[in-house]
Amino acid sequence: MTELTFLSPLILEFYTQLISEAMKTILLATNFSKSANDAARYGFELACRTRAKVILVNAMIIAAEVPQPGFTTWPDEEFDGLLQDYTQELQRFQTELESSLAPDAYHPPIHCINEMGRFIDVIARVTAQNQAELVVIGTHGGGLLSRFLLGNHAEQLIDATTSPILIVKPGTPFKAIKKIAFATDFNYPEKDLEIIYSLIPLAKLLNAEILLAHVSHKHEEKEQLNKTLTEYLIELSNRANYPNIYYRLIHNEKTEVGLAWLCEHGQVDMLAMAHRSRNIFAEYFNHSHTKHMNKLSDLPLLIFPVTMNSL
Repeated sequence: MTELTFLSPLILEFYTQLISEAMKTILLATNFSKSANDAARYGFELACRTRAKVILVNAMIIAAEVPQPGFTTWPDEEFDGLLQDYTQELQRFQTELESSLAPDAYHPPIHCINEMGRFIDVIARVTAQNQAELVVIGTHGGGLLSRFLLGNHAEQLIDATTSPILIVKPGTPFKAIKKIAFATDFNYPEKDLEIIYSLIPLAKLLNAEILLAHVSHKHEEKEQLNKTLTEYLIELSNRANYPNIYYRLIHNEKTEVGLAWLCEHGQVDMLAMAHRSRNIFAEYFNHSHTKHMNKLSDLPLLIFPVTMNSL
């Protein structure tokens, strides 16, 4: 395990300012499928709890931008009619979301965007233009790492945007988020700290605990690891001024099995992880690990993209 260091005073000041700000904008991506709309409903409820603005986005794929087979394409003369249809569908879904709220509840402002282009390009562009703090997307059925996540869309979106991405399984009902587990190996402690500082504003708004989860293998010295993590936690809590941060060691030879156990037995409501590169992403999420991660399928997965050239 890498020796733990802490943020410089300048970086710490930046993240202290970040912690004091509430979440402002959540982007909900939809193509009007059941899985996408289920995820958008979850994200909308999260926006209500965090008093955030909502951007509801649909990407329209056109023939000139999609050379690969298997995509629906439209004749030019039908485009205007289809644009109108999709705009009306976005407005209908907006009305559905708003009508689900009680009159005295917080009603997030909703801005609908129906834009031409590939899904990845549209979402990344709209996220950057509106400085969205969170992007919510759905998966197909059949497990956490189903066809959507194991295909190109999720991985490409993670590479295309610097905003956190919340991946939600179809049919996941929103429930109070009381514990967010951040899975880490502590190999990049300063980057872990950046993610934790990014998590704190969300945790504060939800009155949730942050659980630092580390899967410990037999070759690690338990006593020394506990000592190191305790010092890490004390330093973090003091500087972040947020006492509801804890850690838990899970002893298992396989990281994904340990995380699956935590999500099933640890009363966790959301799992957060870092995506640092395609290789590290594959380490957690390739096909050989999918069956071991199925127990995570009921939990929303919050992924933080990390810039490799800054590691």
